[in-house]
Amino acid sequence: MALQTVTHLLIFCLSLSLLISIKNSFCNKNDTKCLSDSCQNNSTCKDFSKDGSCHCSGTAINLDKDCDHEEDPCFSSPCPGNTTCVSVPGERRFLCRCPPGYSGTTCDTAIAPCGTSSCQHGGFCHQDPVHPVCICPAGYAGRFCELEHDECASSPCHNGAVCQDGINGYSCFCVPGYQGRHCDLEVDECVSDPCKNEATCLNEIGRYTCICPHDYSGVNCELEVDECRSQPCLSGATCQDAVEAHFCDCAPGFLGAGCELSTDECASGPCLHGGLCVDGANRYSCNCMGSGFTGTHCETLMPPCWSKPCHNNATCEDSADNYTCHCWPGYTGAQCETDIDECSSSPCQSDGECVELSSGEGHGRLAQLLSLSGHPEASGYICICPPGLTGVHCEEDVDECSSSPCQNGGTCENLPGTYTCHCPFDNHSGAFYGGRNCSDLLLSCTDHPCLNNGTCVPHLHNGQHGFSCLCPSGYTGSRCETVTTLSFEGDGFLWVPSGSVTAKDSGCTIALRFQTVQPVALLLFRGDRDVFVVLELLSGYIHLSVQVRDQPKVVLFISHSTSDGEWHTVEVTFAEAVTLALLDESCLGTCITRAPSPFGSDGSTCALQNSFLGGLPEGTAHSGVALLNVYNRPSIPSLVGCLQDVQLDSNPITLENISSGWSLNVKAGCTRKDWCESQPCHNRGRCLNLWLSYQCDCYRPYRGRSCHRGKFCRYTRLPSAACGNEKTNLTCYNGGNCTEFQGEVKCVCWPGFTGEWCENDIDECASDPCLNGGQCHDLLNKFQCVCDLAFAGARCELDLADNLLSDVFAAIGSVTLALLLILFLAVVASVVASNKRATQGSYSPSRQEKDGSRVEMWSMTAPPAMERLI
Repeated sequence: MALQTVTHLLIFCLSLSLLISIKNSFCNKNDTKCLSDSCQNNSTCKDFSKDGSCHCSGTAINLDKDCDHEEDPCFSSPCPGNTTCVSVPGERRFLCRCPPGYSGTTCDTAIAPCGTSSCQHGGFCHQDPVHPVCICPAGYAGRFCELEHDECASSPCHNGAVCQDGINGYSCFCVPGYQGRHCDLEVDECVSDPCKNEATCLNEIGRYTCICPHDYSGVNCELEVDECRSQPCLSGATCQDAVEAHFCDCAPGFLGAGCELSTDECASGPCLHGGLCVDGANRYSCNCMGSGFTGTHCETLMPPCWSKPCHNNATCEDSADNYTCHCWPGYTGAQCETDIDECSSSPCQSDGECVELSSGEGHGRLAQLLSLSGHPEASGYICICPPGLTGVHCEEDVDECSSSPCQNGGTCENLPGTYTCHCPFDNHSGAFYGGRNCSDLLLSCTDHPCLNNGTCVPHLHNGQHGFSCLCPSGYTGSRCETVTTLSFEGDGFLWVPSGSVTAKDSGCTIALRFQTVQPVALLLFRGDRDVFVVLELLSGYIHLSVQVRDQPKVVLFISHSTSDGEWHTVEVTFAEAVTLALLDESCLGTCITRAPSPFGSDGSTCALQNSFLGGLPEGTAHSGVALLNVYNRPSIPSLVGCLQDVQLDSNPITLENISSGWSLNVKAGCTRKDWCESQPCHNRGRCLNLWLSYQCDCYRPYRGRSCHRGKFCRYTRLPSAACGNEKTNLTCYNGGNCTEFQGEVKCVCWPGFTGEWCENDIDECASDPCLNGGQCHDLLNKFQCVCDLAFAGARCELDLADNLLSDVFAAIGSVTLALLLILFLAVVASVVASNKRATQGSYSPSRQEKDGSRVEMWSMTAPPAMERLI
């Protein structure tokens, strides 16, 4: 009972609380205004007004009493002028539709979701947080839709139509003859049937052609053709025009539709005795040639001689059925048609001209022929002789000297057809005579115009006095004024480039004179990589090498020593054969040699090519003279000596016609000092003049530059010399001579040494001179080749015959045995002498040197080391 009472009380209390809450919710304070949920649009009713009206919350503007007529949020234009305000349905707020690049409630925040530019041409931006892009309308492309798409890029228009691009489209402007959207449809101009008179219409591009039937013409075949306009009737016929036809009225003698056929008047055979009938226009004629008859129809018999069958004015005699020709002398044949050639045997001598009298060719040329002119009966021949000859066959020489035409002691020389006078020189008066008959006194040499001892020769030509100079060696020019002698002082050259001298048509020759004491030197190099000519001295002999591309090399040499310091003359001629000649009076043997020319007959050496005299430049010389890369051969020492009267294809070479800078260590003239005049070699040493210095050939035991040092001299190098002036202090080693050259002090080295101070020993083996596998040993200013057993010679160039091999081995064995025996005896003698000196007497160095050296002059054994120290 008690529990039930408690339960009822609890239910009562809860119900009371619920009623109170409901009352407060509907603003029920003596007012029923808020009980019916009169606040709409999600507002809350607040019954706080004095008039008991309902006020709705959640709005910024007072509403009417029922809260159902709310004011538009975009009424106050909250968005900027370039944006659009949009009310949100069902909500009491607005949105601003921002342009591209802006955001925010009122579009006041500038953004660029698609880059630095907004989307153009109506494109809108796809708000991709990672890669925002512009989605473009049709016809546009690009990141911001800024590019208009060219629909004409694919060439949609055909047949030469012009494409015009549009927005999201294109238009085709067709050429005449085509139509359609893409101009791909050809217009058929024959649809309208423009051709008349049943003509055929041919459709073409942009036009049509009418093929007219016969008798019609015109563009559309609308004109009727006049058949007589083309003059179809021949042979003078008259044309009659008709509808689609014509008629020909033929002249007499012709027939056919076009009067093209001539009536054959020869059909009846009017010509007799085989005469040839020739049909003509309404007539005929008979050709009786060869029938023996004549007349209109070849009806009359003709005599054989009537046609004049005999030639060369021969007499014709008729017979019964033939004729006979009687020939004049000098002719033969059935009709006297053959002229007998009396000149076939060449009877005229000494280039006399033979003329047949029967031919009439020589008539009128000589007085004796005039009487025979026009008379072909003349037979035989005569000889027309050249001047100075006479006789029937020109066999007699006319002596023009018989009249003694030469005066003033001149000597007459009879020549064929003429004479010449050799005029003397009057030693008493010193006068020259000249002219054709030595009758003119020549005065051109009275002033001695020739220089440098040149010989003056006066002459008279076409009435003009003149002279010529015969120049001695070393000079040239019209008055012998130009020096042709060139001095080469070593390590120099003279370059004669192509075209530096005037070419003469005087054959392909090389001529020069030289003077040197070198056994090995380069005189001339001419050519290029593939074709070259080398003139050089090897072992004192003159050598010529000719190389033409891949052909075998031509090598010529003359076995005559020319390294004696005297002048020698060399001449090389290129023709069908290459000829090398040494023109020396001292050359007693064969001083000329030749070989077939590798150039053939084209004369390719005649063209002046690059030539080097006396040496070759090393690398790039001064003034830009570049060494041509053509010397695939051992180097040759430059010339130390002189060249004279050098002529390349008869063109003299002097320093005057060579530009400056094209030479090195070359000067005019030939200066050669006699270094041996002062007898610089002592102790009976033989002095050798080396052109720029000297060398002493010493007797043992003396050595050194002047043979003043004995065998035990402690100096192992050649002495040095110091020289110079205040500006230049120079020391020349290895016996170099200090010399002033062209205003500068320089060292002139002994042969075998080089360098600014002559400090370097020249390696003569650098050029690999030994042939056939020979081993080269470098010596002072020379080299020595140690050859294999099968070769011999200074350069191992000689191939020994097989039958001599055993003799060589025997000789080597004998020499080796002899040397061993001598060495054994020398050792025994040395031991005996040493024992005797150690046990007897006393040793005095001064007396020992006074009495003489212990080692004989012919012994190569060095003294003991202890004695050398003493």
